[in-house]
Amino acid sequence: MQWSIGNYISSSGVMLWALLAPIGGVIFQGPRESIPWFVAYIVMTGISAFFDYYLSFDKGTELPAQTISVFFALNFAAMSTIVYLLFSFFVREKGKLQKEVAWQHELISNEKEKSEDLLRNIPPAHIADRLKKQQSVIADGYADVTVMFADILGFTKFSEEMAPNHVVTPLNKIFSGFDELATKYKVEKIKTIGDAYMVVGGITDSTDEYAAAVADMALEAREFITQFETAHHEKMSVHTGISTGPIIAGVIGITKYTYDV
Repeated sequence: MQWSIGNYISSSGVMLWALLAPIGGVIFQGPRESIPWFVAYIVMTGISAFFDYYLSFDKGTELPAQTISVFFALNFAAMSTIVYLLFSFFVREKGKLQKEVAWQHELISNEKEKSEDLLRNIPPAHIADRLKKQQSVIADGYADVTVMFADILGFTKFSEEMAPNHVVTPLNKIFSGFDELATKYKVEKIKTIGDAYMVVGGITDSTDEYAAAVADMALEAREFITQFETAHHEKMSVHTGISTGPIIAGVIGITKYTYDV
């Protein structure tokens, strides 16, 4: 179109519209596919410049200078607006994508935190950290720790007479109370087996007076359970055994593994 009109001046730079070809290539086909379009645009620009410089001759402009000025302004304003809107659109889309990525990252972080919390709630925290490093065998020896094993008296008979939810609900309340006591006295819960509950003091550096802490927990656990009544208003009691000495502790199994002593 520019060649048919004359040169850059007489055509008011209409060739600028050809820039839409490489820009469209970038948007709709990708950067690599747009390279030939951009090269073609540069080559045609060079050829047009060559014609203007060497082959133009003064034959007078076919269009009035005022018209040329108006079309110059229209061409540059229109092309500039299109390029501006395109870049504005992609910047907004980039912002939306960044927000989406940040949101997804937050979801992943939350899920990771939940998984780590779950892992920390199964074995002690220092064992969970070692499990995350995928150590094949985790086994430790402790020269002196204190172990408490608590058993709810009469619970087996009680469970035979009740529906499952009436069995699990009070047991969950009792052991949840024991969990709070274990946290209070800074001892490590190891496991529950049926109506039995085991804690150990001395396998972490949480307290130096771990023997006294385990004993205090046992006394408070007894007070706690004497205040507990079943749905049939039956009083419950607990007996505890405490032993101090050397143990071996480790992770047992490869599926549904447990930390045991």
